[in-house]
Amino acid sequence: MPRRADARRRQIVTDNLRRLVDAGLSVWRDDPAAVAADPPAGTGLVLGADAVRAALADPAATEGDDGDDAVRRITTAVARRAADALLPAYHAAGGRDGLVSVEVDPRLADDVDGAVAEARRVVDLADRPNVVVRVFAAEAARELLAGGIGVEVALVSAPELMRAALDTVREGLDAAEGFPPALVSVPVADVDTEVDKRLWAIGTDDSARLRGTAALATARMTYAAYENALRAPAWGRLTASGAPKPRLVWTATQVRDPYYLETRYVDELVVSGAATVLSPATWRAVVEYGEPRGDTVHGTYEEARQALDRLTDIGVDLPDVHRVIRARSVARSVAGWQRVRDAVAATRRQPVG
Repeated sequence: MPRRADARRRQIVTDNLRRLVDAGLSVWRDDPAAVAADPPAGTGLVLGADAVRAALADPAATEGDDGDDAVRRITTAVARRAADALLPAYHAAGGRDGLVSVEVDPRLADDVDGAVAEARRVVDLADRPNVVVRVFAAEAARELLAGGIGVEVALVSAPELMRAALDTVREGLDAAEGFPPALVSVPVADVDTEVDKRLWAIGTDDSARLRGTAALATARMTYAAYENALRAPAWGRLTASGAPKPRLVWTATQVRDPYYLETRYVDELVVSGAATVLSPATWRAVVEYGEPRGDTVHGTYEEARQALDRLTDIGVDLPDVHRVIRARSVARSVAGWQRVRDAVAATRRQPVG
């Protein structure tokens, strides 16, 4: 009986993932242990502070000149292991999948020169072709791409931010000798979290009815901006010369409101060519009761535009929402990496033997 149950569970996993993949959506993870244990269960990894803390059990990993040096060594060691596990996917997809995106020190989010220098150190230490760096400043992305380093431009949470990010990516690729991979990542759940809070503050029946509409509408319109930007003649010339189009990656796909279906930010954002990053909790939800049903982005743009218009009409300042999302996300990342540094410092203070 247990064997039948195990077989049925594997079939569920296979079926649900196959539906996503058949629709052209790549499944990435934020859990390096899962990627290392079962590479086919995820074809990319976004590596942040929480995942890095798991590597602190190895005392040798904390050796270094200072706390930042030790954290960098730990992070790149985790990235190397994941990159090695994903290398077959990287080669099979021609460099489009199988990537490991390593977050650069978020304290440098607004320090272009500092972020570029740190990103180069990370890439040199990782020493794997499928490691890219996750940066918050588009200007840093331009310089890194021009220097041949693959980049994820993070926190591209709105259509206007997507247009600006793609302009920057194109300028970097134009100046590059080769064609390093480029990603633009769109946080999803953060939008509902911030907008719903504002709708509660408005406190009317109309505002209550709009709860839960912002994230999907914004993500879909951001994808529309992505598509439209890549149709520009400048992108046509670049891709004709051999440059791959930058890949859009959905991040922050774990719901924060217990009243929302756990798989909504996956099932409702299935579109060919994109990737979605799943936390362990969202992975389990998708495996157990996700309902992938093909493309759920194309054909939704007019409805999404109307949803955003309704939010604006009721008094939600959407540009301010995205400013808050960026500031809060950077602050959260800074706090996460500080916890890693604190843990490293505590480990280094422990007596040996």
